Amino acid sequence: MFFPSFVISWLVCPISIKSSAMASIWRLFSSASSASKPVQHTDTFSNKSIIMDTKSDVNHVEHLERDSLDVIQISKSKVEISGTVKLTEGKTVFIPTPTADPRDPLNMKMWQKATVLIIISLFSTIGLALVSGFGGLLGFYIPAYSAAGKGYADITHLMTYPTLFMGIGNLIGMPIGIAVGRRIVLIAATIIMIMSAGLCAGATNYEWHLAGRVILGLSAGQSEALVPMITQEIFFLHERGRCMMIQQTIQTIATAVFVIFAGPIAEAISPGWWYGLGAILSAVCLILTFFFVPETKYYRPSSSYQASGGSDDEATVILCTERPELDYVNFAPRTWRSDLRLWVGEPEWNKVVEIFTQTFSLMLFPNVMWALLLNGLTLGVNIAIGTTYGHIVTSPPYNWPQSSASYVNAGQIVTSLVALPCFGYGSDMLIKWFANRRNGMHEPEVRIIPLAFPIIVGVFTAVLYGMGATHPENYHWFVFVWAVAAYYFAFVGANIVAITYLLDSYPQRAGPLLVIICAMRGVMSFGVSYGISPFIDRNGYDGAFAVFGGLTGAFGVIGVFIFIWGKKIRQFTGRWAMDKTKSD
Repeated sequence: MFFPSFVISWLVCPISIKSSAMASIWRLFSSASSASKPVQHTDTFSNKSIIMDTKSDVNHVEHLERDSLDVIQISKSKVEISGTVKLTEGKTVFIPTPTADPRDPLNMKMWQKATVLIIISLFSTIGLALVSGFGGLLGFYIPAYSAAGKGYADITHLMTYPTLFMGIGNLIGMPIGIAVGRRIVLIAATIIMIMSAGLCAGATNYEWHLAGRVILGLSAGQSEALVPMITQEIFFLHERGRCMMIQQTIQTIATAVFVIFAGPIAEAISPGWWYGLGAILSAVCLILTFFFVPETKYYRPSSSYQASGGSDDEATVILCTERPELDYVNFAPRTWRSDLRLWVGEPEWNKVVEIFTQTFSLMLFPNVMWALLLNGLTLGVNIAIGTTYGHIVTSPPYNWPQSSASYVNAGQIVTSLVALPCFGYGSDMLIKWFANRRNGMHEPEVRIIPLAFPIIVGVFTAVLYGMGATHPENYHWFVFVWAVAAYYFAFVGANIVAITYLLDSYPQRAGPLLVIICAMRGVMSFGVSYGISPFIDRNGYDGAFAVFGGLTGAFGVIGVFIFIWGKKIRQFTGRWAMDKTKSD
């Protein structure tokens, strides 16, 4: 009874709960920013025996304070495996190694990081709400489109095709983001979102509506790869899981609220103005993005991730346990004007070809392929539930009015509140706990452990949803509220675990990895959800979702083997996921 009572209490007492939630989020930001206070700047040094590159170009120089660094001896076998890093040495080690450059994104003030996180979460919220929130509006369009000769499968394309183009949008946006910059892609995507939402609002037939939603998918797709990339670029490794989950929590709660009220809004002001509201919010987001989201692209040598380039059996590793004092002599200060630049430095168009080459080579890695398949499946099943629940709850024996169908999404608010401690705090605390018991060494496979719970929930939920949809007379409507929230929990778990695990495993391939997880899974999930209508016709809801539950469990079992053998996989594959060390 906890689940329904919590949902009811949220809906009845929104102000007190939301105020508490926002206070909790601010405390999380504060704790994420805590670090030892900087010490007095002493000197800049270079030493070829340590794992650091020192460049003559001032843009590539890392000014570090000798007092803030610990020099230790670690056998080379412990540091040359991609993703295996020294995380604790009495105190938390900062990874990537912080610089003294005021314009380093890691050196932004915490209020600015919090502002960036909130704005990119707003962007994600609008895009995802306009794409996924349409499930609660299908009933408004079915009569008119059916009269125009469109079947139910055609109408569900309004949900499935945008998902496919979200993946395609990542294939376009991420290479440009890596070659030119994250900021310009985010601004362009927001402009496209405004125009596509306006096109959907003014669409007078099915074809124009579908075209508008396809374009909307291209822009909304940037929320899946670009937003996590920006997040991981402004926070350290030991903060990453927590802060990515904060971003997901803001996004999930705000999206759920927007989607919950989609039906009432559409009934009150028309479905077209529901899109119009999205266009207005996108315009607000564009203004905020232009003024408050700076470029986060920043060059970091492999030494920043404790990568080894030497051949000695024993390597001297520099560990940074305190933040260096910012150097305003050798580096330019961060100013409002510098933050308003559309991009930083010269575009590196050669990176476009490079990222595609790296993307397809990374897909051959067993652990990467597992994470991709798990994400594609859970997203596809989540969409399949989203395209079918509305028809179920508005039909006998429930007979909900069309304007109330979107209320089924209320449980996703609870999902975010459960997922935050599980995948945010839980994941970061877990990696520190294991690191302290492994002589300070962090293994990325620890990130997989929290996945066990969402996998179990996902298997149970998929089967339950199929049974409830097949025999609705035997089940309460709460089954569908549970299913929408619970399988979304499974998807969020798979998403966060996959991203944090792979980014920890291959830190120098963040861009290609995000393309794989976010773009390729969009293509895969389209395959899962596109055929859902004929699949259900042949096998029934119970048969179709039993298959989905079985596949969810199967990929969970494969995850056990990845956890056991992941380090050996990284040891073998890491040679193809490292940038070549430039000689001095």
